[in-house]
Amino acid sequence: MRGMRAPFVLLLAGSAAFAQAPPQPALAPLTLPQLQELARKNDPRAGIARAQVDGARARRDEVYWSLFPSFQTTLGVAGPTPEARLKHGPDPIDPTITHPTSLLDVTDGSRCSYCGHLGIALGATVSMTLPIYTFGKYTAGKSATDHLVGAMTALLQRASDQATFDVTKAYWGYQTARGAHDSVVDVRKKLEEAKKRAQKLLAEESDQLSKADAMKLDYLAEEIEARTAEAEKGAALALTAIRLIIGFTPDAPIDIAEEKLPPPPAQPNEEEILRQALTRRPEARAALDQVGARRALVDVEKARLFPDVAIIGGATVNYTSNADSPETPFAYNPYNQRTVYLALGVQGTFDIPQKLARIRQAEAELDGALAQQRGAEQLIRLELRQALGDLQEARIRADRYTNQAAIGKQLAVQATLAFDSGLGEARELLEDTLLWARADGERFKALFDAQIAWAAVQKAAGGL
Repeated sequence: MRGMRAPFVLLLAGSAAFAQAPPQPALAPLTLPQLQELARKNDPRAGIARAQVDGARARRDEVYWSLFPSFQTTLGVAGPTPEARLKHGPDPIDPTITHPTSLLDVTDGSRCSYCGHLGIALGATVSMTLPIYTFGKYTAGKSATDHLVGAMTALLQRASDQATFDVTKAYWGYQTARGAHDSVVDVRKKLEEAKKRAQKLLAEESDQLSKADAMKLDYLAEEIEARTAEAEKGAALALTAIRLIIGFTPDAPIDIAEEKLPPPPAQPNEEEILRQALTRRPEARAALDQVGARRALVDVEKARLFPDVAIIGGATVNYTSNADSPETPFAYNPYNQRTVYLALGVQGTFDIPQKLARIRQAEAELDGALAQQRGAEQLIRLELRQALGDLQEARIRADRYTNQAAIGKQLAVQATLAFDSGLGEARELLEDTLLWARADGERFKALFDAQIAWAAVQKAAGGL
């Protein structure tokens, strides 16, 4: 037991130190700019677009390196190979030296296939082609891939803008549900006070309130509870959407900063924002790059009518273990061969009809790209006009429903005071409270629509 005291004391000390360790600070609630940045980084659509940009860059690099020499190598091992040897005899001057007596005099094993000593053959062939002039194919190919990278980069911005817009919509939907819930709680509180007053009057058998009036108060309370459930459902759905867009798991804890719905922004100048949209909108830039890429591909197909000027080289090495090599330049010996060459040549094909058809096909695709460019411009104008119209409508609705909510709240307060004092009727309290609740709900919806419309205007202008 005495030997166990030190470890036990250390364990207690470690436990005490762990208990006294300061708690980790809680993470700050996420604001709208932070959520937008997370959406641009983690949204799957933006990830797909980034992969497409990387693929376009790889294709551009492939074209850039097309002038690098291309090598084709062939290695082979064969066997068994038939014998191919010359007869050797003594030299007339120096009998100690032997050499082939004649290029036509061979050994007995070389007179028939697979009769003599069998062997193996090793061979290697290397050829090289280095284009030095392509009649514009290389330049046009570089231009086409540069435009391809530009178009994919613009589509990446479009995916990021869409993710930003979606998380903005979910964020303001969550704030709207929060605000609507607080408003419903306020109305519910006043209804509870009215119901208590009604129960008291019914117990006193007062002529100010009938049982039907009390049931109407219960009816209004049920409608308010239904609005509460709707607000809770909207908040839960908005949180789920935010988690998915920013890359969180569906059950990951998340804390969203609380923010009141701001008043609608001012209506921007339509002509100025249209000029901005036609220059900054990613769809417009992608369509412009697509037209440039199609023009460059037309130039590529036209340049393919001409051959490429290239430096061509190669080397061949063959070795056969059971074959002789005559020492004469006039004998061809494929069994033991060493050849190296370097030349200036041209390479091309004579399928002229097919090449002309491909030129017409490339020109047709260029016409399609030009039509898509015009369609993109028209779509930008339409989307911007719709977003500006939605913003204008939301601004008017927010202004009117704000006034309605203020009037409804004033009427509800007056009706409550009159009802509590015994001078008012329950019907007036019921109607005024219902008007207030409905106007306040429409006010929240208009403020939410105004924020979404403003985000749509920014997205349509390419500046979200």
